[in-house]
Amino acid sequence: MRAITDEKNENPGLVLPGWKSQKVGPHWFRTSLRRQYLQAVRSYCSIFFGDSVGSSRGYNSFDIQYVWSNGVTFNYDLTVEKSNEQHGGYVSLDIPGHVLDGMSDVDLRSFLFGLRKYEPKVTRFDIFYDDYQRLVTPSKIHNIIKKGDFSRFRKSQITQVFKEGELVYNEVNFGNRGSNGSGKYMRIYDKAMESNNRQDCIRYEVELSGKRAQMAYDLLTQMGSVESMASLYAELVVGAICFVHRTGDRNIGRLKVYRFWERIKKNLSSVVLRIPVKHITIESMFKFIEKQAIRTIAVLRGTFVSDVDFFNWQATRLYEAELCLNPHQRNLIKENRRKTRFDDGLIFDY
Repeated sequence: MRAITDEKNENPGLVLPGWKSQKVGPHWFRTSLRRQYLQAVRSYCSIFFGDSVGSSRGYNSFDIQYVWSNGVTFNYDLTVEKSNEQHGGYVSLDIPGHVLDGMSDVDLRSFLFGLRKYEPKVTRFDIFYDDYQRLVTPSKIHNIIKKGDFSRFRKSQITQVFKEGELVYNEVNFGNRGSNGSGKYMRIYDKAMESNNRQDCIRYEVELSGKRAQMAYDLLTQMGSVESMASLYAELVVGAICFVHRTGDRNIGRLKVYRFWERIKKNLSSVVLRIPVKHITIESMFKFIEKQAIRTIAVLRGTFVSDVDFFNWQATRLYEAELCLNPHQRNLIKENRRKTRFDDGLIFDY
């Protein structure tokens, strides 16, 4: 979601992007779909993510998967019998956080809405909020946890990592993952430490699973605009937990809420859309071809009568692909035109 800058800043024109702002959005999406929709959903995903290739290994006991260069995976079984026996006749689509970060809000809304016709059974849906004002740090939440001044979770844990005496990772989390959990798990951590200071914020990340994930998806795909979706993302984050001063009163509604949490709830009431981040680079494309697609290409080459036929086929397909490039792909060519060389089995980008 696009960041909002603090309008009270004396010189807003000099404010660094993201400073004193709020960002919310999805950070992981996993869904199961009936096996009959396998090729239809693969084609649907290609509209948003480009072409995919087959991989010889699947995830989570699936036989095989389709892989996109951006990291999206679509796992399935080779036979209907195994699919029915081990996975109830379902396949699994995984879209990691960095892919969702790179989608525009309009594309993301279109993707989630369009997926509904395939009757998705959403099994994981992560939603984040980034606080660039750093209203509270995980270290300050440690004392809140020790006093039990939180509600909507029963369990909490502090995780810190030190390197040569210096704190390099700082997190608090609430709830349990997996079969022992309630379908809701929350992490609050210092994103500056985790990202080597590329993102100077405190991240609140809610991981929904099972029925909670499905309910979140169903609610979000009922929203009439990207702005209303942003508001619901925010509500799902602030609704996951509450920090209150415990007094012994069992009525949570009568307890005083921590000031920082009140401010966060107020901030999120005016959040808008994040700026999409592009992660696909020339380097990542080369890596994808060399690690994934090259084996498929090698198999296809072996099926041609001669290398002349193979290279003619390849040249024709390349020509057709060049006619269908999207604006981002054309810009990558423009920015890197004639910079790549190949020498002694190595790629050189000058």
